[in-house]
Amino acid sequence: MQVIVASGIPALVLWLKAHEQLVEEIDRRLLTVSTLRQEQLKDYLTSETDKAGLIATRVLIVDYLFNTTGNNRTLAEVDLKSAVSVISDFLHAAVYDNTGELVISTGELKPRNVLQPEDIVSIRTENIQFGYPSRTSIGWMYNISTAIYRRKQLVGVLLTWVNATKLERLVYDGTGLQGTGELLIGMPEDSHTVRLLFPPLQNPRVTKLPLDGAMAEAINGRTGILRQEDYNHIQVIAAYRPVGFMHWGLLAKLEVREAYAPVRNVRLVIIVTIAVLVSLGFMASLGLAKIFTSPIIELGKAAASLGQGNMNTRVRKGTILLRDEIADLKDIFNSMAQQISSHQLILEQKVRERTLDLARANDGLAKEVEERKRIEGELEKAKDLAIAANRSKSEFLANMSHEIRTPLNAIINFTELCLGTQITPEQHEYLDYVRFSAQHLLRLITDILDFSKIEAGKLEMEEMQFSLFDQIEHAVTVLGARAFKAGLELCYRIDVGVPDLIIGDPGRLLQIFVNLIGNGIKFTKEGEVVIRASVKSRTQDSVELIFSVKDTGLGIPESKQSLLFKAFSQVDSSTQRVYGGTGLGLVISAKLASAMGGEMWVESEGAEHRGSTFWFTAHFRIPQTSTLIAPSFKDAFVLVVDDNQTSQGILVDMLENWQILANGVGTVETAKLSLQRAAASGRPYNVVVLDMWLNGSDAGELVKFIQTNPGLLKPYTVTNTPTATLREHCEDSMENAPVQNEMVPIQEPPRSTPDDSLPIIMLTSVNLADVTKCKELGAKFHISKPVRRSSFVRVLKSALGTQNECTDVEAQVSEGCESIERSLHILVVEDNIVNQKVAAKLLKKWGHTFVLACNGAEAAEKSTKEVFDLILMDVQMPVCDGFEATARIREIEKNNNARRTPIVAMTAHAMSGDGDRCISAGMDFYISKPLNARKLEELIQSVAMGSIRGRSCPSPFCDDIVKYL
Repeated sequence: MQVIVASGIPALVLWLKAHEQLVEEIDRRLLTVSTLRQEQLKDYLTSETDKAGLIATRVLIVDYLFNTTGNNRTLAEVDLKSAVSVISDFLHAAVYDNTGELVISTGELKPRNVLQPEDIVSIRTENIQFGYPSRTSIGWMYNISTAIYRRKQLVGVLLTWVNATKLERLVYDGTGLQGTGELLIGMPEDSHTVRLLFPPLQNPRVTKLPLDGAMAEAINGRTGILRQEDYNHIQVIAAYRPVGFMHWGLLAKLEVREAYAPVRNVRLVIIVTIAVLVSLGFMASLGLAKIFTSPIIELGKAAASLGQGNMNTRVRKGTILLRDEIADLKDIFNSMAQQISSHQLILEQKVRERTLDLARANDGLAKEVEERKRIEGELEKAKDLAIAANRSKSEFLANMSHEIRTPLNAIINFTELCLGTQITPEQHEYLDYVRFSAQHLLRLITDILDFSKIEAGKLEMEEMQFSLFDQIEHAVTVLGARAFKAGLELCYRIDVGVPDLIIGDPGRLLQIFVNLIGNGIKFTKEGEVVIRASVKSRTQDSVELIFSVKDTGLGIPESKQSLLFKAFSQVDSSTQRVYGGTGLGLVISAKLASAMGGEMWVESEGAEHRGSTFWFTAHFRIPQTSTLIAPSFKDAFVLVVDDNQTSQGILVDMLENWQILANGVGTVETAKLSLQRAAASGRPYNVVVLDMWLNGSDAGELVKFIQTNPGLLKPYTVTNTPTATLREHCEDSMENAPVQNEMVPIQEPPRSTPDDSLPIIMLTSVNLADVTKCKELGAKFHISKPVRRSSFVRVLKSALGTQNECTDVEAQVSEGCESIERSLHILVVEDNIVNQKVAAKLLKKWGHTFVLACNGAEAAEKSTKEVFDLILMDVQMPVCDGFEATARIREIEKNNNARRTPIVAMTAHAMSGDGDRCISAGMDFYISKPLNARKLEELIQSVAMGSIRGRSCPSPFCDDIVKYL
């Protein structure tokens, strides 16, 4: 077998290599033939069409076609005949005018008197046409149609008849194609058919072929080799390439049978060689088998006997004269058998020794297993003790939270109530310090509780649908007052493509925003704090968002940045004394970002006024109905006046996303010039968005200027002007740098009486004095900074006149411009006398009636005697807690088929799962202590307006932002 393989493999390799080289040589020769014929054919066709082109440019013929009324027809006809006579193979020619009428001809053949209009159009398009060859009495003949131009104007058509003998010899030349080879030239007739220039010699009846295979490749401009069936259904090798003339294709084919004849001869030689080698090898193997196999068989039998345990087995040795490798192998085998026999005796002795050792080790292992079971029992007891200790720790934290938040509830809310009374400025200052200190203490408690939950691994994340835009706007709105008090610009930018509706934990995301924005405000003396949201990656049902909070504050040295995310640490110990803080805010924020599937890091150059940028990423799921419908103010033209470049750019981008053309300027003088230029160009602005404070001074000058020149603003109307044209107007109104005291005449003369109904939107702070200032200036529309999108849309619609007016946007309920007030009858269930007084004072202040209950049993009893609009239920009470009281009230409602009364849980507990437990017990909403008076008032007002009944609110948790500030 080895002989067969040893001889067969080289022969097979030789055959494969020879076959490959022969096939390559056949393909190369066929490609060479096709290349030579393509070049000859292209040269011939180019030459003939060039000759026709020369005749078409004869001056006498062109002049006559341009002016057929003259007397130069004879000269043109003579010129045509002489030109045809001197050109070999040109038999006849005829000239037609641009309408298709025959004008002159050489007269040898009878041409068509009129060309068809489609022929004229085709010649006008392609300048030249090639007619199919046809057999005549004098042989093959074809025609060439050429356009005649004078001064780039078609004046006629030249039609020539050419002797196709040379072309026929060129196509039918079989040189290099052996006996069965031939050359085919195809012209596309339609999208499915190819017309052959000359019929093939092997089948003259074939004049057309389907447009596929090698011919299709050639017509499409490609070159190569294909193996396919020809028109006679015979396998052929076809070399194809484009002719390079009018989308013609050339195909040189040769039958596979004839082409591969040398290959078959080589194969026959190789097969004979292999047969001879195999025969010789087989005979040699038979002779060697008897010499080598007998000793090997004997060795095999001896090895089998040795394997069965017969250690005395040995093989016979050969004679000394005939020693060879087999004899040496027998000696080695006998030696090996002797060694195995010796080792077996030694192994049996060691097995007996190891058996004794194993018995002793087994006794020790049994004792070790008993000891390990005892240790595992002790570990289980220690684990139970640790779980009990952890449970005690959680209960202790919950109780401590309850006990601390209960007096804080009284301190914060009584301070708020006292601040609303008639007190002296000095008392007001003292109470502000009390309120600030109480809220600071609440922040410390919240941070410690969150950190303890994170360290214990009990941080739970919610999964609910919410508005990302609302969360960002909520954070900047709440912290806007602090930013204004610090003299900082607080703004945010949400990139295009960021989804509004997402699924995640809105409370924890808001906590991160408030921590980072609060730090930015705390450590920035002047400048701005900018929040940005972008899309990092997105799939069909999820999105990874990247957020940044950039400030212009102190900056953080690179060597100290690693301390930021360590618990109870500060970059510099002196900052803790100056700015305060526990050092837990960033640690908690980083952990929350990690729980959302992201990470948090910081970038800073460590220099003051260069600031820092805190980045974090988070993963969210996208609901199926997450498409955001942006408002549209098509054709509106708005001028934004803001001295802060960042805020100005954000407002301009926001307006442009709503299809508004917007410009931004930073000073009063620049704004005046921009308004005048726009009015003078015939495209005045519709609205001016004006910052209340520009470079430290109010913008009253610009308001008065616009009021006394109302022609600078134009009422908003939707036009059909293309956007590009509007953009040009927008750019024209801003081009060239403004020159001091430059004035541009406006279309309408100034008025002497100010107009306070003009669409000017003032950007104010949350300070009441700014709102008062706006009213004094006569500005009808105003909105506080940082600007919320929803509020901006409403006030912009009012300014443009597309909806009812809202004069004080920030004071309106988010659902509309009307507020509905109705006195409610409320049951307050609270065991703490101080908290009772807080609730009583607040409800009385808001004009509601109330009934007090000291425990859950008393609340259930009173709910059967009176009908209440709302129940404020404390959770931890003696006799009967809030959960049991809620269960009793729901049971009473069910048995009496009564209306479901909304129940709001009030609890000082702040541990994980408290909210879910409240909802599971039958309560509708959950608000933590200390109570946020504003949030509680909004909740009661929602009940009064009828927008909340039972569990109709999409989220059962009232947003207690106080614990994050």
